[in-house]
Amino acid sequence: MFFLTWNILPPSTADALFHQPRQTTITSPSQLIDAINGVRVSYGLSPLTVHTALMQSAQSQADYMAATGQVTHTRPGGVTYTQQLISLGFPLAGDLTAGGLRSENILSSGDPLVWNGVPLAWQDSIHMATIITASYTHIGAGVSQGSNRYYYAVDCAAATGSGEMQDSAVVALTSAPDSAGSVVSQYIVPVVVNTAQPDGNVYHVLQYGQTLWSVAIEYRTTIKQIQAFNNLGDDLVVYQGQKLLVKRGATQPAPPTLIPTGPATVTPTDLPALTVLPTSSSTTIAATPTVILDEVPTSNSSSSLLIGILIFAVLIGGGVAVWLIREPK
Repeated sequence: MFFLTWNILPPSTADALFHQPRQTTITSPSQLIDAINGVRVSYGLSPLTVHTALMQSAQSQADYMAATGQVTHTRPGGVTYTQQLISLGFPLAGDLTAGGLRSENILSSGDPLVWNGVPLAWQDSIHMATIITASYTHIGAGVSQGSNRYYYAVDCAAATGSGEMQDSAVVALTSAPDSAGSVVSQYIVPVVVNTAQPDGNVYHVLQYGQTLWSVAIEYRTTIKQIQAFNNLGDDLVVYQGQKLLVKRGATQPAPPTLIPTGPATVTPTDLPALTVLPTSSSTTIAATPTVILDEVPTSNSSSSLLIGILIFAVLIGGGVAVWLIREPK
């Protein structure tokens, strides 16, 4: 009966039921995900759904380990696993102050990993929990090669029931241990909200480090709504410079109100004082007085007298001169 059952069941189902998966050489993330889901099925659990954010986090971690030659859960700059998932837009469930419902398995090997069951390094209770926790909903994996070694990462997590980010995600992103919040902020450009166009559409051009989640938060909308407006499906992968329609039917802001102001009042300064002299017919403004230098007063009569004296003196002098010349010796 045993052999009859084995022959009737498809090989993949038989492998899962008897915890003896077929030997597979793991060289791609999809192969690793299939292997993990095969183990879950063998335990009577539903397979996990691939999520873009988890694929990004797992692959970036595998690449980081390959680049540094270290097998580590630490992210560059001290960013935590929880922070990375949130910044990538994954709606992480659980208590975010404690890290949320997520876990990660990593390992390295000199040759490509040969999967003929859960690797020995992952068979303890902590690593098995990553694979067979019933509350987990999504999975991502990464495979990288560096320095003649292969590096593997499996990221599993539970999403919120609503598929939306928790309100506490902002706090978890900016105030996690080891001052990682300040590190994360260096990679996330603040979202500046644009106003509606005349047709009511609101567009946003993504800047470096911005995600669908951060845009949805600032525009008071949802990731699902943005995905629907832009025909993104369930894809969370966006790129710098991408123009997204984030709202429809929005109201344009009212034009600024101009406050009228009176004519400018000019206060004269450093002007010469003006003296107003009242008259019977009009008001005369006296000009600045002219300074006249002292002069010796003269008249026609005094001028004639002076000329006569001068002529008389000349005649007398001339007579004396003639007399002196004619006087005999």
